[in-house]
Amino acid sequence: MQKNQRINNIRISLLKQRKVYVAELAILLNVSARTIRRDLKELVESGMAQFFFGGAELIDIHSQNAFKEAGVKSIVSHIPVNDGENTNRLISRSTPNSSLANQSKIDVYVLGSFNIDIVSEVDVFPKRGETLHSIGTSFYAGGKGSNQAMAAAKVSNSVHFTVKIGQDEFGDKAKNHLAATEINSFSIFESDAKPTGNAVILVEQSSGENMITIDLGANKTITPEELVNDLPLINDSQIFLTQLENNFDITKLAIEYAKRSEAVVMLNPAPYSESVKELIHLVDIITPNETEAEGLTGLSITDIASAKMAAKAIYQLGPKVVIITLGSKGRPCSK
Repeated sequence: MQKNQRINNIRISLLKQRKVYVAELAILLNVSARTIRRDLKELVESGMAQFFFGGAELIDIHSQNAFKEAGVKSIVSHIPVNDGENTNRLISRSTPNSSLANQSKIDVYVLGSFNIDIVSEVDVFPKRGETLHSIGTSFYAGGKGSNQAMAAAKVSNSVHFTVKIGQDEFGDKAKNHLAATEINSFSIFESDAKPTGNAVILVEQSSGENMITIDLGANKTITPEELVNDLPLINDSQIFLTQLENNFDITKLAIEYAKRSEAVVMLNPAPYSESVKELIHLVDIITPNETEAEGLTGLSITDIASAKMAAKAIYQLGPKVVIITLGSKGRPCSK
């Protein structure tokens, strides 16, 4: 087993078990105890772990929070705020070297999803059992993770996107689409058992309302063995950005690792699940919409004042910054 693969296996064990022992790892990985101690030394020097007699353990997350304060404050300083005037501060654009191999840091690492949206327009929604002619059908590239990565690439040429697709026609379309975007680099995994994520969307022309079914497919099949290859990239990123369209265990594992790096951890908690409460304390910046904020707090959001109350309640759960999006009802707010 190569050194990098061995260290990655130890990383996964640390994240899952919180503690590892030299003697057990030596047997498991079929190397000497001396080799394991050297491997652990690298993880200790990276700030991920600390030694104890006979092994190593993860460093307490809370002891590392100070490393991220500057990063969080830097991001927040570029968020437009309502300061009583009609001027807003703009998000600054960073211009690092476009070659990922020549960079010591990735600006934004996105773990996320890719879906093909199949959109069919109809005059009126069909009744149960009814067959209707559609006005037209279109195919669009979608997925919250893909959208996040493309948006980030508009302001940085150092964005890495990790995604899993199927070995199917939609998978080919996904690769062609992503290759044509401004996203700098990718980790694209493929599933031979599940299809590329897709959404079937009916749009009623008369009302503009829609009906949607989503099959996340391969998005929900990322494995720890696949993610482990990306851990060094997460460690070297300035911002770790994700949502909830991958399998939850992998998302949680990645967030736990990112939290122990110097990356600022950002989460869009969509599509909402009660499980998000298991990891919200690990998030630096969270961006729920109105419905998701209500799910997190149990508070009804009807206006800016109630949104502020919900934001304060979410802040008490652990994030350093809470941004609630309210669509057309929203406005920048400093407090």
